[in-house]
Amino acid sequence: MAQIDIGSRLKKRTLYIFLVRTDSFFSKVISLFTHTKYTHASIGFDCQCTRLYSFARIYTNMPIPAGFVKESTTTGLLSLSPNAPCAVYAVKVTEQAYEDISTQLEEMYLNKDSYGYNYLGPACCFFGIPLKIKNKYFCSQFVTELLSSHHAIVLAKPASLFQPRDFEQLSEVKLIFEGTLSELDSCHDYPKTANSAGSKGF
Repeated sequence: MAQIDIGSRLKKRTLYIFLVRTDSFFSKVISLFTHTKYTHASIGFDCQCTRLYSFARIYTNMPIPAGFVKESTTTGLLSLSPNAPCAVYAVKVTEQAYEDISTQLEEMYLNKDSYGYNYLGPACCFFGIPLKIKNKYFCSQFVTELLSSHHAIVLAKPASLFQPRDFEQLSEVKLIFEGTLSELDSCHDYPKTANSAGSKGF
């Protein structure tokens, strides 16, 4: 755990929750069954989402195998869907939590072979059955559990029952962008959408 002085512990930093529905077949199937706008969630450190972490496909052209990955909106599968709908939510955390989460994500990536994708998780989530398997996650389960474990959000249900659409119900997050991937470079750390729609604040 990185050590931060007492004054810094009180400062606030921002993390970003990125939601998207790509043009992939798997994403379209999930959207069809769940009737949701977004099918994938990641967590990152900048509002343009150039550095993201999640559980997803490892290879661009194949949905399996999947595991813990670094993502970027400018490379891989995300770069192939410029018109895909996406949203960015900001969540304020303490300096200590920010440093701890950053360290945890980097350590997980260095040991990514120790983690796997919770393949049964999305189906169990759809039917309201919580399924937690050690070191195995699906995307929204991982983002939710990570933020909850560092006291950034308070959960009303198990992380394994969280779908991407559930993030908008969290009081601790703020929508700062909603549009398409090609419009994401206009995102800033204040409420803004591609069509200038309103957004809730902190």
